[in-house]
Amino acid sequence: MKINFYNEQKECLTTRTLETGDVILLVSGGHDFEMLEETEMIEVKQGPYAGVEDKERFEPAG
Repeated sequence: MKINFYNEQKECLTTRTLETGDVILLVSGGHDFEMLEETEMIEVKQGPYAGVEDKERFEPAG
């Protein structure tokens, strides 16, 4: 899986490729994922999920 990391101004800071067994901690800013192959992942979120209002959407890096 490829992940792009963004700052608070929605500027792409860096891109990384995650492999089986990798773990990431997202603290601030934004992110997007591109699945490079069949993928299973677990996401743990603090607090309740408020549906689509819970996320801010913007155009991912090319």
